[in-house]
Amino acid sequence: MEKMSLPQLYSMLDVQYSSGEVNPLHIFTVFSKVHPLDLPSLAAEAGAGSVVEDVWENIYSITLSLRKRYAQGYLVDHKRFWSILIKPIESSVVAGNVSESWLEHLYPAIYRSYIKSEQLLDMLDYLNNVPDSKLELMGYVLRIYKEPETRKAWPRGKPYSRDFIEDEIKRQNLLLEAVNFVYKVGLMFFKARLSNDGHFVFYRGSETAFSDFQRLVLTAFTEISLRNHDYFSNRERRIIEGEAVVSQISLNPGQRLSKSDLENMALQLSHDYAATILYAGNPWLLVNLIDRGDGSSFDIHGYQDEIQIVPFNRASPGSLMKLFNKICELFPLTVIKE
Repeated sequence: MEKMSLPQLYSMLDVQYSSGEVNPLHIFTVFSKVHPLDLPSLAAEAGAGSVVEDVWENIYSITLSLRKRYAQGYLVDHKRFWSILIKPIESSVVAGNVSESWLEHLYPAIYRSYIKSEQLLDMLDYLNNVPDSKLELMGYVLRIYKEPETRKAWPRGKPYSRDFIEDEIKRQNLLLEAVNFVYKVGLMFFKARLSNDGHFVFYRGSETAFSDFQRLVLTAFTEISLRNHDYFSNRERRIIEGEAVVSQISLNPGQRLSKSDLENMALQLSHDYAATILYAGNPWLLVNLIDRGDGSSFDIHGYQDEIQIVPFNRASPGSLMKLFNKICELFPLTVIKE
């Protein structure tokens, strides 16, 4: 494998994605508890495959495989997080699906980054407010827990409007998952897809488009996801001077929850966690959850106007972020009560 620095990698992608038709680049922002060179053995233990080769300082070539399907690209170790850049060989859909499934297999050694729907809109606001810029939305994706996504085309010729999207989210009670857009500043432009789970798709652009996308979009997303990661870190129950200290997270579900809403939440979460329903009445729910992947455990207290996540002795930030995201999928208007 030819040695390549990070600026050289970005320059190569600039050239490739500004020169005619090319398969979209899939980009994943993830957190990791391991070294990149440990991935082959960890993948084998998880029923997947991986080949990792050192390319340069903190840059690796990587092959992800599941059964007979595989995807290839680069892994960049930024110390606090990784960027995985996958270049489809044949089908973009296959490359994206293989990468998504491979990351699920590698949990909890690798875990996804998440930002909230309002933070996704904050990013669009930021891009829209850059001087002399033009943000053209092509469409957006709304979704709810374990249901097919709803793809919405952006009205032709309509300028970007945060209020318009927020009204649609509230009207349909769905979570904003992704947006497709074209962004222009002067002669610079790029076309991309931005998602709240750290999976980006970069389609094409002008001569320095990927480098500009990295600077304007990926950097902003990373800053937000790192703040979220820090918020969910160090939440384990601790004993200080003989007293138990609990760092619960209180959520406003954005709607009044009925007994059936609470029971459905318990049922749905029991599909993804080892769950014990300790009490299910009206208007209260108490469920104990254990993350099968890393052993993190939580109590969920559900009320008509509040959901509380109460971490126990083991509560990793990755598991907490995943749980918070699942609750947001169940109740899309959920916000953290500060």
